[in-house]
Amino acid sequence: MNVTVCNPLLRTPLSLIVDDSCPVINLTYYWIQQRHAWKARHQPNVPPDRWEGDAAQHKKMPPTIPADFAWEWAEWCWENGVKGKFSLIPYPAGVGRVDEGFPAQVFEKSPTHEYQSWLRIYREIIWPNFDLTPEMLTHTAVVDLDTFSLTEEWEQVEWVDPPIDKLTDYIITAMEMLNNVGIPCEGVTSPGAFGKRQEAAYSKAVLTASQEVNNDPRPFYFLWLKHDELPDVPIWHVDKKNGSAIASIVACAGDWFGGWTGYDLGNADQFITEDGQGGRLPPILEKELPCVLVGHWPGFYFNGEKLGFDVLKTVKSRLDNYDPDGTKTLWMKTSEIGHYWMAREFTDVAVLEEQQQINLCTQFPTANFTLAIDTPVRHIQVNGWDLREVHSRRDFRRDTFFCEGKHTYVAFDLEIGETELVLTV
Repeated sequence: MNVTVCNPLLRTPLSLIVDDSCPVINLTYYWIQQRHAWKARHQPNVPPDRWEGDAAQHKKMPPTIPADFAWEWAEWCWENGVKGKFSLIPYPAGVGRVDEGFPAQVFEKSPTHEYQSWLRIYREIIWPNFDLTPEMLTHTAVVDLDTFSLTEEWEQVEWVDPPIDKLTDYIITAMEMLNNVGIPCEGVTSPGAFGKRQEAAYSKAVLTASQEVNNDPRPFYFLWLKHDELPDVPIWHVDKKNGSAIASIVACAGDWFGGWTGYDLGNADQFITEDGQGGRLPPILEKELPCVLVGHWPGFYFNGEKLGFDVLKTVKSRLDNYDPDGTKTLWMKTSEIGHYWMAREFTDVAVLEEQQQINLCTQFPTANFTLAIDTPVRHIQVNGWDLREVHSRRDFRRDTFFCEGKHTYVAFDLEIGETELVLTV
């Protein structure tokens, strides 16, 4: 009797990562403004590169993104089952701290009402379906933690090799600021290339910070977007005995909604064509690999035109057509993908064939842990609990099993410690 760990509920994970998001502030507006000012100080004879933003487009940008749009976007995601990761930059562009509020002059509406509305949307509508993470502190200039003033270094550009202790303190500060508004994060997002040159040290710093601030031994980080490789979920710094590790969530598609700029409109065909055959996503889905999409908050808003949001709606509709009965794909938070891959790799599976029993041992819990058993089974108990038999993939859920051909599939929530499956064949 052979046992294989499968994708959760035999479905391929889908997830949406949203970067450059923060309460009130349109980060792109401030990022371009501050980056161009930096260029004028340090490279006065060098015009900004394309990745540093267009000054002409900057003049058209609003400095804020209203809570009303955040509510509309988040409510649509909730109603349509979209899950993933949503950044909450703690000190966006150094304009104001999320745990202290923002200066009145940045608001187009009532400062108190708009700020409180944003926090409510984060907590009540976005958080249930999206991990909320810092994207370090400002996403622009590096912060001097002693004075909380901005320096001449940049989080995503020049500040590439900070000492590990300083890096850890920096991430701890970002996490603590989210905690101060009642949002303990399950991971972090790298602003641009932050941490890319020293990924082993960076991932260790995130793990240390997560354990210290949130007592979380199994966080994730988002750093890599790869358009030309098959995605994976690399796991770093594994302590199998104590159940600690950190997952690298690797995105495979984006930024094709409205760009980080909010003026570079993408195209749904780049993700998936109308016939469901072309684009980046179908080949990844056919290989049943985690399919993580990336967008940027200013791009969804698209300077008030919401064109990037429209692209998202089209992509979601095409994914629904690709999987009309919901048996191929499963929307998940990024932390849930990380937890599942940890359990998949670091759970010991022992088959006791004579006793018709499967014993699992793990320190890495996860939801919807799914096994394939290469023999038909008539009845299954998990830790003494009778599972319900279903008769199709469409009805396959946690605490159920079903037979298909010569295989039996079973799904349940995997808990820390020992799990015993008793089979009747």
